[in-house]
Amino acid sequence: MKTLTAGQTERRDNQEMIRDLKRHPLLCLCIGCLLLFISSSPCPAAQMPAANREAAEKFFGRAYEQYCSRDYEGALFNLERAIEQNTFLVDYYLMKGLVLHRTGRFAEAARAVSHFLEVRPGDKAAPKILSRYMQELAFLDTFLSGRALLTRTSSHARDINLTLDISLLQNRGFKGLGKARSSPTGALALADQLGNRLLIKGPGEKTFTGMEIESPVVFLFQGGNEGIVLSETGRVFRFDGSYEGLTELEKLPFSPSDGAMVKNNLFIATSASARRAALFSLPDMTLTAEIDFPDTQAPFEPSSAAVFGEWAAVADRNNGLIFIISLNEKKAVLSFSADSPRDLAWSPLGELYIVHDTGSVSKTIPDLGKPEVVRSEVVLMQAPDAWSLFFQEDRAYCLDVGGFSLWELFSYPEGDSPGFFSLDSPAITREADRESFLLKAAVTGPFQTYMSKNRAVATAVWNDRTLTASYSSSGPDAPSAPPEFFIPPGNLKQENLHEAASGKEILEILEGLWKKRGGGLRDVAVSASIPFNDEDMLRLAGFCLQNSIRLSVYADAFPRTSLMRACALTGGSPLYSLREGPAAPSFSRGGMIRIPLPADETSSGFPSRSVITVYLDMGAVSLRDWMPLWPDLL
Repeated sequence: MKTLTAGQTERRDNQEMIRDLKRHPLLCLCIGCLLLFISSSPCPAAQMPAANREAAEKFFGRAYEQYCSRDYEGALFNLERAIEQNTFLVDYYLMKGLVLHRTGRFAEAARAVSHFLEVRPGDKAAPKILSRYMQELAFLDTFLSGRALLTRTSSHARDINLTLDISLLQNRGFKGLGKARSSPTGALALADQLGNRLLIKGPGEKTFTGMEIESPVVFLFQGGNEGIVLSETGRVFRFDGSYEGLTELEKLPFSPSDGAMVKNNLFIATSASARRAALFSLPDMTLTAEIDFPDTQAPFEPSSAAVFGEWAAVADRNNGLIFIISLNEKKAVLSFSADSPRDLAWSPLGELYIVHDTGSVSKTIPDLGKPEVVRSEVVLMQAPDAWSLFFQEDRAYCLDVGGFSLWELFSYPEGDSPGFFSLDSPAITREADRESFLLKAAVTGPFQTYMSKNRAVATAVWNDRTLTASYSSSGPDAPSAPPEFFIPPGNLKQENLHEAASGKEILEILEGLWKKRGGGLRDVAVSASIPFNDEDMLRLAGFCLQNSIRLSVYADAFPRTSLMRACALTGGSPLYSLREGPAAPSFSRGGMIRIPLPADETSSGFPSRSVITVYLDMGAVSLRDWMPLWPDLL
């Protein structure tokens, strides 16, 4: 046999290996993948850095403390530093979700909790947190869009002196009531049309102050006690709140039957005798636009008008119709039947209450996103001589023509309704040799009066154990400072005025103010002329809801429905002056949760396993919140 050289032997072996690989393609594929893996393996310099668990826990703990004290910017900053030190810190996603939720970024919060569940699918608290966040997001998205919120109404006869806080010794002696109107600050004005006088009572005042005016029809509040009086004679008077007299403005071109403020320098007036409705500017009383109505079977008789943001409602008493007016288009876009309507008032939720000549009150729920009527129903049957409507916070009041009888009406949810609830400042207290968790609570929602009339039922779950809990209200809020106003650029500078060109800029300024005040911000007002996209509006509403901030709208333009609805959720209101803000509410938006701890219970050491769930139910309104708790750190 011929001896092969080393080179010939190597070539023969290579040829045989190639023939074998062709006969076994699977083996070829495996070897190729192995070579690819070897060639793509990182060099030592490209390897992930080792986890610095001690540093990560330090930053995470600091973020938790900031979350508990509502320092959200600081909490998010330290959470990012924690994950940089230890990329395997799974609880980062849960904690980030909780913080983002408090800032109103509900969609981002839900995504963060979803990431946490991808790694820990067996966690017990996270699925409930995620479900609640998605529920709140869906509710806010639907509600802010203007779609109808189905509600029921509770109505009761009330003592007028006790309810309106009027001295029992004052004799009102109305000869014939015109319109009753109230201001966001709690002031009330009654026009005694046949008695030729106007009665005004400021917030906290026990008696009405009377002013002689010929046939006053209605008083339109512009801020505090300030406003204008429309007289049946067509004369218009300016009242500066000082009770020292009235300043007469230019006359209306017709005899008014009602009116309502539309924005800070514009109002709508109706005239049953002239069969017109028009917009007039202030202070020059210039006619700026006529409202266009469709032809009616009988002569048009506009007996009343009410305004809700960019919408107005006008009652045609002669034809038994209610017209919904688009103020942007200056024309009626919807009408529906209503038997002999006398007076109108919009609720903060966008429901329309109607007083009828028959001595009853009905409520119509429109879908303002379309618009269309979703439901109409009678909510008060026995109201003899019912004449005029006005709102204080989310409660409607109906007065009879003589000013002697008063009925109260308020909405409550038709089914279960979500409220908004957040916890902070956890602490441990010892009473009678027993430890308890104490947590401050912020409570907000669309049915404040209804919630205040129901006993709060609280329970808690911690470390897989159900614990008893109790909720105590902190009482009505004290009067707060004037709100922080957000206005378009180029306006007059004041201490509480902040210029912003968009909703995004408002959010940036608001976060800075929140941090500067240490979470002490309670009232903000946003100019209606500042543009908002849907995402920023939802985030603003969420931030205010989670942090017990009242959001009001400064009506320097026709306020959008989404902004009006956000105000309704937080307890705010439309404002027509930069000098005034809403008064302190008559119900509390805060309280304290107390949870007695079992003697054998200690924390697990893991945030995801130490989350305490607090359930708070006020009638049909359900509130939920979650917070990681470690007794040994409090």
